[in-house]
Amino acid sequence: MSKSRIWAVVAARSGSKGFPGKNIRLLAGKPLIAHAINFSNESGIFEKVLLSTDSEEYADIGKRYGAWIPFLRGANAAQDSSMEEHILEDIDMKLRLNNTTPPDIIVWLRPTFPFRSIEDLKLGLSKLEDSIDSVRLVTEGEPRLYEIRNDYLVPRFDDRGCSMIRRQEFPATYKVFHTDIFWYRNVAKGKKFLGDRVRAVPIHKICAMDVDGIEDFQMIEALMASNYPLIRKYSH
Repeated sequence: MSKSRIWAVVAARSGSKGFPGKNIRLLAGKPLIAHAINFSNESGIFEKVLLSTDSEEYADIGKRYGAWIPFLRGANAAQDSSMEEHILEDIDMKLRLNNTTPPDIIVWLRPTFPFRSIEDLKLGLSKLEDSIDSVRLVTEGEPRLYEIRNDYLVPRFDDRGCSMIRRQEFPATYKVFHTDIFWYRNVAKGKKFLGDRVRAVPIHKICAMDVDGIEDFQMIEALMASNYPLIRKYSH
């Protein structure tokens, strides 16, 4: 792994309709994307920290915090419906056009998850072997989920006719949207860029906090201001 060329990719488009400007809104005094960029640079792991964005404004902010923006993301990869595979395809095409050698490994950092640990990242990278397609950093979830149908609460699990079932009676479940580590060769697989052999690295549940709206900003900012040792470990 030490001989592999590793890039971080922070994907941040500018066209969010639900929360305009979310990716550059200040969180604890820094634009949201800066937390992921700072984390990447502090880790000392990455050859490059690539910010994939469709915005000149976002690119300027990213550069101030040490990101590499050799090109802007194309419009086809910056739509509401655009997925990771479209962004990867855009990156691959632009690297080829610029005669830039791609990395061996990509670490995909979602900027809306500001809590991260360098220790977790190193552990995840250590799990990526040649026979493994990818590694995902995951947080434990709640297996006893319900949905609401016509105002009535309906379990999405077998409740065995009971009002309450202990969580310990279920297998652990995990949320996967935080950080993904995969071989660049997987980009050619399109939608299946994480492959079939995916290892999991469970990380602290604080890392599940995702910035989606203004209340998320407020809660996370309050935690960061607390300056507890746990918060310092996961803040960047």
